[in-house]
Amino acid sequence: MIELYVFCEGPTEQRFCNLVLRTHLFPVGNDGVVHTPKIANSKRRGVTSRGGIGKYATLRRDISNELRRHRRPHVFFTTMIDLYGLPKDFPGKADRIRDPANPTPYVKALEAAFQSDIDDDRFIPYLQLHEYETLLFADPDALVPSFENCQKAVREMKAIVSSVLSIEHIDDGESTAPSKRITAVLPAYSGRKTSAGPQIAERIGMPVLREKCPHFHDWISRLEQTLRV
Repeated sequence: MIELYVFCEGPTEQRFCNLVLRTHLFPVGNDGVVHTPKIANSKRRGVTSRGGIGKYATLRRDISNELRRHRRPHVFFTTMIDLYGLPKDFPGKADRIRDPANPTPYVKALEAAFQSDIDDDRFIPYLQLHEYETLLFADPDALVPSFENCQKAVREMKAIVSSVLSIEHIDDGESTAPSKRITAVLPAYSGRKTSAGPQIAERIGMPVLREKCPHFHDWISRLEQTLRV
């Protein structure tokens, strides 16, 4: 059986992987399994805190330990980490500047540096442009079943989509990142992101997510090729 470990930044990504990614990669159910460990944030007095990213060294140690621990055949590893808020010591970050008009080369360069640093053929890094909530802009109408009286928020999200080249171009400013834009027009999302966020993505569906998010599509394609599904 194929196993895929997805190192997730938090519970929203974990639920997305279990609800949407697992179903897409292994629709039969018994042909593969997805594990979703939260990434290590810090370690003090032998106790590891998980969720979010602190120093890259802690994340690197956590991933390397798991790679050594799981040497079984057909076991692969990837990440679902936001590009937004990466620590300064993340591989390649100090050497490059993100071009807001064309962020894809930047994120690909960081992923390549990440893969080179981990140095394991079973590892497929993925950094989400610019954070998980980007995916929800693929079809704002999908928010309607999750939130009452949100039609105005949906219209405002559609206006944001119309103002950018693609939803992966929605920037990573402190007040303009995808999650900040959603909560600005729909404050209720803030308290329900871990439950509603994955459900909305499931409602949108993998074909639309891939169409609207080319970098996300490339990640899914690479997983499909590696897992041969």
